[in-house]
Amino acid sequence: MKQTIFIISILFSIQCLGQKWHLNNVDKSEKYPFEYWFQFENLEDTCSYELTENLESQNSVFKLTDTQGDTVIFANIKVINLESESETNVISEFNGETELQLENGKYRIEVEALKYDNFNLDFEIENSQQVELKIKLGLAPELEVYEIDSKKELTETEILEIIECVRVNRNDFHKNCSDLRKHRIMMHI
Repeated sequence: MKQTIFIISILFSIQCLGQKWHLNNVDKSEKYPFEYWFQFENLEDTCSYELTENLESQNSVFKLTDTQGDTVIFANIKVINLESESETNVISEFNGETELQLENGKYRIEVEALKYDNFNLDFEIENSQQVELKIKLGLAPELEVYEIDSKKELTETEILEIIECVRVNRNDFHKNCSDLRKHRIMMHI
């Protein structure tokens, strides 16, 4: 029995591992003095990239998609020359691409797009050889912030159990996950 509980605990921890939560406030004058906030991460949907030399072009090409292969348009792309500290700001086109001719040197690219994780990468241009950078943007954390109000301080295990309950019962989390004798769950608007 102990082994089964241990294995279930490990699987549960893996599912919730990395979810952002924190103790936001303690107000002993309130009915539920302990206030915790959390939001859901998109841990299985992260950024990745493929960087290759671009032998056929006079420009470096930056291509943006999400992890599903859909084009990411209107993303803010900042290319910083790390040696001269000059910056070039561009926006991805309707095809998710943008092109720049880069001089030899060390660069950092920073990409920001609505609903996606930010992406940063340092790279180098040598021998006037331009690059092709294919970036897959992962989803940012969800925007909804949930609040757990509790009558007593909760352990991490208790918080993770509540988070899992909310994840499974998104449409009716307040009713299914609140135990008003111990805690209540709300969403910030």
